[in-house]
Amino acid sequence: MSPRGMLRSPAMSRRRRAAAGENPAGEPLPRNEWRLLGAILFLAAALRLWLASRNAGLTMDSPLYMEMARALARGEPAVGPAHHGYSAIVALVGTLVPGRLLPGRVVSFVAGLVVVALGYFLIRRSVSPPWAGLTAGLLAFHPLLAVYSGPAMTETTYLAFLVAALLLADRGRLFLGGVVLGLGYAIRPEALVAAAGVAALTRGGWRGALLMLAGFALVAAPYVGYLSRERGEFTLTPKSALVRPPETQPRQAEWRIGDARRPVREPHRTLIERFRWAMPGMAKHYLPHLAGHARRLLEAWPWPLMALSALGLVIRRGPEAGTLVHLFVLPLLAVGPDIRFAMLFLPALAVSAAAAVAWGTARWSRSEGVIMAAGIGLAIAGIAWSWTGPPGRHALRFDDGPMPQMREAGEWLQRNGRQGAIVMDRKAYVPFFAGMRHVQLPDDDYETIIEYARTSGVDYLVLEEYVAEGLRRQLLPLIADARFRAGEHRLRTIYHIRSGPHTGVAIMEVLH
Repeated sequence: MSPRGMLRSPAMSRRRRAAAGENPAGEPLPRNEWRLLGAILFLAAALRLWLASRNAGLTMDSPLYMEMARALARGEPAVGPAHHGYSAIVALVGTLVPGRLLPGRVVSFVAGLVVVALGYFLIRRSVSPPWAGLTAGLLAFHPLLAVYSGPAMTETTYLAFLVAALLLADRGRLFLGGVVLGLGYAIRPEALVAAAGVAALTRGGWRGALLMLAGFALVAAPYVGYLSRERGEFTLTPKSALVRPPETQPRQAEWRIGDARRPVREPHRTLIERFRWAMPGMAKHYLPHLAGHARRLLEAWPWPLMALSALGLVIRRGPEAGTLVHLFVLPLLAVGPDIRFAMLFLPALAVSAAAAVAWGTARWSRSEGVIMAAGIGLAIAGIAWSWTGPPGRHALRFDDGPMPQMREAGEWLQRNGRQGAIVMDRKAYVPFFAGMRHVQLPDDDYETIIEYARTSGVDYLVLEEYVAEGLRRQLLPLIADARFRAGEHRLRTIYHIRSGPHTGVAIMEVLH
């Protein structure tokens, strides 16, 4: 079948478009196309399994999602700073898949492959199989999409719902697309932004936009009601703490006991009041933060790919372009320019890049081979570039800290510690592996931290070497100075492991 390009005028007859390799009516795909898509999915699965084998599948937020899933499975309230959709899916999968973490990893893995397949079908109506395959290939081999298909995180699951909604909108199923995007809102709050952007670009005009928003509201409105009742006030997301003036220094985001003990505490604010309070700081830092998010996006989608995508966005003008509005909303929130947020844009950019190559081969048919080679070359160069840059480094070194040592420490504590104990640690890795309750390690002076641990009922204090060296230097003597440690009678070291530089993990019993 010829790979000659598509994206023809809507006035072109269905027969001519089908002869060119398009699939305007959405007929069942022939066997050779299923083989193409199957081969891409097989390679995508292999890459994701390889990356998953290199990391623990655990991030700072994973224990929260798993705890919420366990609560939902028991029919208990699952209150936390996260939406419930992903945890609900994990709880359902957990009835079939054993383990505390494995159900979450399975959900992310399957969702990551679904994103690849849906990307193929999203553009297939307007391009021939090779260019739909190019879209799927870009989604299959991008390092961020590949590595986030392994841990117990919400990203790929949300993207699966997002791309499914885009596919339905592109096929004219606007109300159903809105319903699916509403389900995505139960996973991540970004769907609220995507709904507005996608509805604005639907081909059905204002009626189509209202139809899609009605489908979205059918699911989102009851969920907002549930969240508001759970919190005791109107809210759109449990992550309302992100609506605040942005911190200019990373350490400002660290929790401090001293802040909570100030004579005048920060007053409670509703979501609307928080927006009013935070707006001056948001406006002041908006442009620098926008530039930061744009730089992360260009790192994730280097200029060979970005050049193709920019051309494709002008040519195709599909509903997926509405998801790019995220770029202008993220700088309003108190989140730093993290490269993982770039994943929100990758499906739209992959579709647009393939659309640009398809358009070029159709417009200059006499130079079809040259344009085809140039387009594919740019796509391969862009993916290779992303693997050699920050996205690739993040994929290959995904774990946040010495995960093998933290896992071993947690499993030791599970075997030897008191059941139901409370563990203080900066992040929840060791407490998660121990199956114990986690409380956050504050960033106050040494005496305040130790006395707070003693008076608040903490049973064990966990201190990682890399944390003490970088973020809690006031606690570094507990690891680095044996004489200091011996003189500290409020703590007793009961476990220590170290397999190399910056890998040390110590567990100390808090003596009350």
